[in-house]
Amino acid sequence: MTSPVSRRKFLFNWLVIAGLGSIGTALTWIFGNVWTAASRFSSGSWVQISPMNRFAPGTLTPFPEHKIAVIRSSRRIGAIGLECTHLGCLLNVVDQGFFCPCHGSEFGPLGQVYSGPATDPLPWHEVTERDGRLWVHIGEKLTRSSWLEIREPGPDQTTRHKA
Repeated sequence: MTSPVSRRKFLFNWLVIAGLGSIGTALTWIFGNVWTAASRFSSGSWVQISPMNRFAPGTLTPFPEHKIAVIRSSRRIGAIGLECTHLGCLLNVVDQGFFCPCHGSEFGPLGQVYSGPATDPLPWHEVTERDGRLWVHIGEKLTRSSWLEIREPGPDQTTRHKA
């Protein structure tokens, strides 16, 4: 026959078990956040920008919240970075391309350097179309232009493909 457990021993055991459970929960939360932190703070992700029909041919549309500008020609669409290659200032879109308000660098409409102090052209970002919307890969900067070719829809063809 077992002897009854005293109230003090019961409360002590309960407190130890509850404390260990709380510590285990806290450690699980901490390590779970550390494990997933890289994906939450990674700058390399696809961002949905806007419906494709928003961009008329011959336009340059800035999206300063994503530090990009969308360039649309008659048959192609692309995304160029809006950070100056000199010191990273956010560029202004002007008639002839881009202008850095911090140090005066000027860039052409496709990111080529017109005047310094910047010496490198603006980076490009990969673009794709999904369900009629433009998506841009933010974070990974390309040294060459990346265009999405836009085709007129035919009866049995897709409307867009990667150039």
